[in-house]
Amino acid sequence: MNDTEIIDLFWARSENAITELQTKYDKYARAVAMNILRDPLDTDECMNDSYLGMWNSLPPHRPQILPAFFTAVTRNTALKLYRYRSSPKRPAPTEELTDLVGSVPSPEEEIGGISESISEFLATLERDSRILFMLRYYLGESISDCAKTMGISDGSARVKLMRLRNKLKEKLEKEGFTI
Repeated sequence: MNDTEIIDLFWARSENAITELQTKYDKYARAVAMNILRDPLDTDECMNDSYLGMWNSLPPHRPQILPAFFTAVTRNTALKLYRYRSSPKRPAPTEELTDLVGSVPSPEEEIGGISESISEFLATLERDSRILFMLRYYLGESISDCAKTMGISDGSARVKLMRLRNKLKEKLEKEGFTI
């Protein structure tokens, strides 16, 4: 079933919408949640909340890119659950960016404002830097996993990420965002 048909099922309020969404995108969204939560039980809870979030979001929203919308819902749900259950022993990767961008926006808020500036920033980066940034700060992968994916050392990944955060901070300050 294609994405448009799944969205149509949501708009028709058919329970098959959840089943079809789960069949097509559960594995990917679950990986995003697991990268943030690092606990299978919390991930299961997050996925249930994500499906409910999709049910409540469609309608009124009609996303153009269903997997991106579902991933954003799942990611935000995972971050909320993480904050609720957080401890100093398990820092979330996105906390490194919290001082730059503030709280995590809803999928609807991600469309405008600071997200546009971050998207513009990402567009100026070389492909490898952009991928590294997205792996770490959007998908929530560990620095070690990011380094393996990119074929670089952990230390090199840390330094590159620090430099990217500093460049992003400069850009956001120039655009008038309070950091």
